[in-house]
Amino acid sequence: MVQVSSEYISIGCNRTAHAACWGNSGLVAFGADTLVALYSPLDQNSKGIQETLPGHKGRVICLKFIERGHEAEIKDVALVSGSADYTAKIWKINAEGKWINSATLEGHTGAVETIACMRAHCIEGETDTIITGSSDGTIRVWERRIVDDATDEVTCQQIISNGNKYPMSLALSYLPDSKTPVFASGHTDKLISIYIYQTESNQFEKMHTLTGHDNWVRDLSFATYTASEESTHANNIFEQGDLILASGSQDKYIRLWKISAHVSAAVESETSDSNSNEISELSEALKESELEGEQLSTKAHLVTANNKQYSLMFEALLMGHDDWVFSVEWQRPHVQTINGEQRFIQPMRLISASSDKSMMIWSPDNDTGVWVNEVRMGDIGGSTYLGFCGALFSPDGKSIVSHGANGSFHLWRTSGDNHWTPHVAISGHFKSVESIAWDPKSRFLLSASLDQTTRLFAPWNRQANGQEVTTWHEMGRPQVHGYDIKCIAFVRDWQFVSGADEKVLRVFDAPKSCVESLAGLTGDKSMLENTERLPVGANLPALGLSNKAVFENDTLPDDHIETNIGSHTVTSATPEQLAQVLQHPPYEETLIQHTLWPEVEKLYGHGYELISVETSHDGQYVASSCKAATAEHAVVRLFSTENWKEVKTKIDAHALTVTRVRYSHDDRWLLTVSRDRLWSLSERQAGSVDTPYKLVARAKAHARIIWDCSWSHDDKLFVTGSRDKTIKVWAQSNAAEEAAKWDCVATIKCAEAITAIDFAPVAVNNRYIIAVGLENGRIQLLSSVDLQQISQWELWHQFDQRLCHYGVVRSVSWRHPSSAAEEANVLQLATGGEDHSVRIFNVAY
Repeated sequence: MVQVSSEYISIGCNRTAHAACWGNSGLVAFGADTLVALYSPLDQNSKGIQETLPGHKGRVICLKFIERGHEAEIKDVALVSGSADYTAKIWKINAEGKWINSATLEGHTGAVETIACMRAHCIEGETDTIITGSSDGTIRVWERRIVDDATDEVTCQQIISNGNKYPMSLALSYLPDSKTPVFASGHTDKLISIYIYQTESNQFEKMHTLTGHDNWVRDLSFATYTASEESTHANNIFEQGDLILASGSQDKYIRLWKISAHVSAAVESETSDSNSNEISELSEALKESELEGEQLSTKAHLVTANNKQYSLMFEALLMGHDDWVFSVEWQRPHVQTINGEQRFIQPMRLISASSDKSMMIWSPDNDTGVWVNEVRMGDIGGSTYLGFCGALFSPDGKSIVSHGANGSFHLWRTSGDNHWTPHVAISGHFKSVESIAWDPKSRFLLSASLDQTTRLFAPWNRQANGQEVTTWHEMGRPQVHGYDIKCIAFVRDWQFVSGADEKVLRVFDAPKSCVESLAGLTGDKSMLENTERLPVGANLPALGLSNKAVFENDTLPDDHIETNIGSHTVTSATPEQLAQVLQHPPYEETLIQHTLWPEVEKLYGHGYELISVETSHDGQYVASSCKAATAEHAVVRLFSTENWKEVKTKIDAHALTVTRVRYSHDDRWLLTVSRDRLWSLSERQAGSVDTPYKLVARAKAHARIIWDCSWSHDDKLFVTGSRDKTIKVWAQSNAAEEAAKWDCVATIKCAEAITAIDFAPVAVNNRYIIAVGLENGRIQLLSSVDLQQISQWELWHQFDQRLCHYGVVRSVSWRHPSSAAEEANVLQLATGGEDHSVRIFNVAY
């Protein structure tokens, strides 16, 4: 019986301001392409992503948890996700403890850009209000009722149209000391509208517009003020129960607004005589200004809702960010013990994230009440980096997680003294993963992606709480490029070659620091053999594409004197920084610039963008192909790794793009498959320098483009997988007489086009096993009857859809099992897909 479990998922967070949210349970949900990924940052073993939820057909733009409960008992009951496919979906945990999609909110005619759920100290009732804002210019108010354990009923209560100005941010709460819902919406016309629920009409009505920002309003957040015992300045400004709205905008500023219950002059005079004159004058002036419709300099505005008056007032302007502010969030209220009694306190702390590469925590100064920036954290350096999209407080306020423009998370924790330290978080590709490759000894995995990076993933083996713990992490980013990277292959240990959307192949050597760090983190000391010749690290020159090697005794040029402390001006890392050996998986700021591998060689010859590259198992020859529409360019070029020169004889077998080249395990054969639906075989010519491989056979195999091919572990078979939804297995009919004659012995039909295929590296229970990746993201394992009967194949295992990719599976690759893994009957399979993810599965048999 085959059991497949997910060992590791790496996927980047979408580049939108509302793409992540942190629930009361400690779970962070974030949008990753079309998937909703679940991640627990405070997991003691740093496990990373737990699972991904498929369902949306477009990019997931915004997420919010629905909460219910009273004060300290507030719990998450469900999760809402809004997407570019014009819908929002509700997810909840069913009786079996699985996340399921319980309802879909349909009706918008544009992408759902922002979602608001109720945030208050006490949320009760059988229904939940959800407000969605879309790029079709409308805001919709929905009501959710729980039908049963697996389904919800959602009805649209109201549609508010905003013309061509669409809402970018929403926040929902209750008015002070009431259960009247109020929501604020920030728009692309720089205004914030306040809508209040009217009981007569059972609808929200627009009561007021707050002006002040002079660019798009990106995020809004409500908090309910709780008076504290100490006589802080805030107690003079805010009353118990006041609603405070924070708004962050692209004009670089954060504004705070106050909504408080307005006490009329008659009541005031009874309670306090001293202030009565001023107050009555103020309210008179307010009434006059209301009548005349002019704005007072204090900007206090009266609105009436359900026979109560409320005043809206601009409270504070928070200046400090140097670029667009993408997100603002209040710290969650929590229970504190004050003078022996338990009180539910809303801390006056706000976190903001900006594209100036920093996050700031703001709070009012105790003496003056002026809002000041308590702490600022973020990244320094990294020339390709675009700052933060959003920052979130943990439920207890002692941790912060933020997501950046390149899809990775940053986690910071404090021990309570406002000294924040970074911790290991997660990262992943933020565009399609095109190719993956295990190193020759299968110790770590490399992936190449259209996000212009190659990334290195390895296990972190360690002792924690007396147990052996293994978790996978991104351990390095060997190549950060200016072109989309398409293909990747190892030449030998610590050396790989990659091809991008350019005409040059680039060869990279591992730096010493990377080898030492990997040896330490994986606990595999055999990695440290023969590493003396390696450089310390690599730098990417400010305007270049080639990573330059840095050696131990290199000194920086004289003009590189650090007169300015701001190290964002320093583009290159020093040998000392690069030589540091990691004690834990690197943080994003290290990955951006300190884990590059130096480029040692460029291989020229192709006339168009590269598509495929592969290296012979003995490391002598690199074979590569490029995009081609004519036979002249559809050649496979061979490069000798001794002198990195192209050998004279090319393999000229195809008329269109060669999509994949594969060497047999004994390097005797070189197999190529192409868009012209043919495969070709070339045989190794021993001792020939000019013609290392000679074309000996080719055959028309499929009715559509052949995407991938693979050799069996004993080189007796190869398979081809095509867009015509078939897999063909080929074997030698008579190995002794005609070695080059290979016939199709089996044709296997699949439900979808085959886009990636790989033979298992060993025989499993005396059978051949093939892993197949399909165009719809599904992954299947096929097996032969035994090693002799190769004409009959059956489905060995179909991966559960929740484990699979969404979109095309671009690459599948088995990890060569260590002796321990073979005894335990476990194989590991790595896959890369168009959904931006790299996944590693444990296949137990």
